[in-house]
Amino acid sequence: MNSAKTNKYWNNSIRCIRRFYPYKKIVIIDDNSNLEFLTAENDYTNVEIIQSEFCGRGELLPYYYYQKHKWFENAVIIHDSVFFHRRFSFERIIGLRVLPLWSFESDKENRPNTLRIANKLKNGYVIKKMLSHEFESKFFLNEDKWNGCFGVQSFINHSFLQSLERKYGISNMIEAVKCRADRCSLERIFGALFCKECKEVVKLKSLFGNIMKYQSWGYTYDNYETDLKRNKIPKPIVKVWTGR
Repeated sequence: MNSAKTNKYWNNSIRCIRRFYPYKKIVIIDDNSNLEFLTAENDYTNVEIIQSEFCGRGELLPYYYYQKHKWFENAVIIHDSVFFHRRFSFERIIGLRVLPLWSFESDKENRPNTLRIANKLKNGYVIKKMLSHEFESKFFLNEDKWNGCFGVQSFINHSFLQSLERKYGISNMIEAVKCRADRCSLERIFGALFCKECKEVVKLKSLFGNIMKYQSWGYTYDNYETDLKRNKIPKPIVKVWTGR
């Protein structure tokens, strides 16, 4: 959070969550917000704030802290720029160990950087093999298939996350992730990890579908506020894009 506008995001996100999930605990992972702009617009209850000591690690931080602190059996990990306008019954998917909220097709974007970060994983050979596979090859095996996990946002079970930590040491990537490009690489790494360790993800891909088809790419908070005033919210669960 680095401006008056971005201060609106987390406040609105909490309000939206509370409208449909009034009693659920909310954990906020704050990655180096500018305290000059940080203002709570309500007296929030059952909200815990973690001030991260790892500046710039962004999307990796919820997984890092959740595997250390078992706040609940299952977690829904979202950005502060995601707003719920309908209740989704996550209870229906509790049997799943993990499922990205949105996905995208596997790609080669910034592959050298992705492999650099994946190199921090323990037992990471197969993950790096999946990420480095030439998709044009007719020898592309089903076991190597993966989908990106957009924004590294997911529904995830705590025991499953701990199993990823034990097997791969995902927290080791903390030292390799420093900027937005690195966090984009995490979308590929976590996507591959989820597909490798939970075969249901290969089939289902994600909860809300391909982000490229879900809503207009680049939809801004200004667009959202305009649509909100017109009562024309484009999706029941809205994602806005922001440059931070």
